[in-house]
Amino acid sequence: MKKPVLVLMIVLALASLACSVTINPPQDPDVGPTQTLEVSEAAPEGVSAQAPASLVIGMGGGRLDMRSGGEKLVEGTVEYNIADWEPELSRSGKEVRIEQTIRDAAFLGTRVVNNWDLRLGAVPMDLTIQAGAYEGRLDLGGVALTGLRISDGASKATVTFDKPNPVEMPNFTYSTGASNISLTGLLNANFAEMNFKGGAGNYELDFSGQIKREVKVFIDSGLGNITLRVPKGINAQINVSGGLNNVSTQGTWTIEGQEYRTIGAEGPLLKIQVNVGMGNLQLVNK
Repeated sequence: MKKPVLVLMIVLALASLACSVTINPPQDPDVGPTQTLEVSEAAPEGVSAQAPASLVIGMGGGRLDMRSGGEKLVEGTVEYNIADWEPELSRSGKEVRIEQTIRDAAFLGTRVVNNWDLRLGAVPMDLTIQAGAYEGRLDLGGVALTGLRISDGASKATVTFDKPNPVEMPNFTYSTGASNISLTGLLNANFAEMNFKGGAGNYELDFSGQIKREVKVFIDSGLGNITLRVPKGINAQINVSGGLNNVSTQGTWTIEGQEYRTIGAEGPLLKIQVNVGMGNLQLVNK
């Protein structure tokens, strides 16, 4: 279902522009020597899959590297060179928060240091990440996630689930702006429902991994390029709605109106609803 070439060129140009815009402030913030905050937070008592810990990470922007392998709930370092940006650590019951107040996060330039390097432990946890303009790599494979919420601004981030989540996750939500986002191994996240909302950007969602039950995914994008990768052997149904969009396919699909299905696959159903305001949608079954 191809749309006019001229319209598609406009869509691509707008998406590319949205992902490349940077904001230059009138002046650099006052930077000083780089300081390091050591993070070493033990898990709250009585944590289980039925009563998980709650970990909230709030950063204004910069770089975030997160992975499994910690001996505590969360450990690692935060490097920063603006004194007012020292993160605050707080605990209340089963909740642990590491948060940073940044008033002008859009400036992040070559002189500014704000690097978070964190390792997550093995206890069941509900994880919330709130970030501004940042670059990140989150390797969450094998982390016992009972819930996951990520929200960010103009970002470039990769989120990977290379190992199965050992506990069930009812819901995974991701909200982003003018960003380049790559999510891989999504079925290993072991969620029942996923909600992804994007603004103007390039988004790639790879649904490889283990599917144990019916999974529902809702994708809403205003202006952007979306690639959905579904491996061979996954029983998938994708329904497309929205305004002006161009859908292309790779691999083998059955197509009926706005519904696309994989062929010859059995097992639990991966059901994806995609709403695109303006943009391109590529469906890959390989």
